[in-house]
Amino acid sequence: MAEVEAAESPQEVVRTRQRWLTVGIILFALYVAKAFLTPIAWAAVLALSLWPLYARAVRRFPGRETLIAFGFAVATAVLVMIPIAIVAASAVQESQDALGWVQGVQRTGLPVPGWLGGVPLVGGRLQAFWQSHVGSPRAAAELLGGINAGAVFGYTRTAAGQVANAAVLFLITLVMLVAMLARGRELARELQRASDRLLGTFGGHFLERLGEAVRGTVVGTVLVAAGEGSLIGIGYWVAGVPRPLLFAVLTIFVATLPFGAWFAFGIATLILVIQGHLLAAGLLFGFSIVVMLVGDNVAQPALIGSSVKLPFVMALLGVFGGLETFGLVGLFIGPAIMAAVLLVWRQWTDADPGPPARPAEEARVGPEVAA
Repeated sequence: MAEVEAAESPQEVVRTRQRWLTVGIILFALYVAKAFLTPIAWAAVLALSLWPLYARAVRRFPGRETLIAFGFAVATAVLVMIPIAIVAASAVQESQDALGWVQGVQRTGLPVPGWLGGVPLVGGRLQAFWQSHVGSPRAAAELLGGINAGAVFGYTRTAAGQVANAAVLFLITLVMLVAMLARGRELARELQRASDRLLGTFGGHFLERLGEAVRGTVVGTVLVAAGEGSLIGIGYWVAGVPRPLLFAVLTIFVATLPFGAWFAFGIATLILVIQGHLLAAGLLFGFSIVVMLVGDNVAQPALIGSSVKLPFVMALLGVFGGLETFGLVGLFIGPAIMAAVLLVWRQWTDADPGPPARPAEEARVGPEVAA
């Protein structure tokens, strides 16, 4: 027995060194590519989400994997750029009007809304507060004095630089998406072999459930955000909110964030209140709340299905922790990491504990018999 162990020891030493070398090289590669980890993560999330549609397209048109992957990347770019173009065009159109409005308020002040004095109990105090802070030209100039053409130009130049940087990262994401889709089957087989060697039979199940968690989170979040934003956008149009299309696009975008849509339709409601349309504001706010409650509590769980069954606390930690750690992509990576933790925990707790322990007397006698 000692000779066999002595013969196996050099092999185990070599394998241990190989493992450490592999881990070191992987960590060094991640360090080299750290500036592009976010685009790579986005590409992986998109590839996992689009894979069922991509696989169906490849089965229908075999032998054109790269061309189909390129088409999916172009479609993704178009779907992302359309709302950005709408928001940018509306922002350019409204920027001059907004700057003129601000300059006018600085000169004349913002008149007190007629309905403000009718608020029960505190109407007079609200009127006085409004007049002292924005009602007079002096107060309005102090509040809005930092907003001028030069400041707006500076903000625009800074935003343009950020947009250029984001465009480069988005292009890298699209290139990585094409590569991941075109070589998806090879990557899946390699990951399957690696997981089988590291984790045994649990490895394949773990990867499958992890992919389902990412796909379910993306599909559920995006589709529900689009539905909620579209319905609330109709409410904007009916209630008479200025620029309802712009508000609808913004609501769809921020609805992917926790409580983002509530912030969007809250601002729209506040605009209606300031304009004096109290009934329309109340109806819009109530309608938006109903849409959000149905979307978040009925539609989203139905779309995600059984792919992600996270307790509320873990889901909340995954979303907010992912956003804090990874940025916007963490909205999808965070829940997937929590799902992975839950899978590993359940695998460990449900594992076969092995044969039952022998009685104390048998355990005491056993070694003597073996000797």
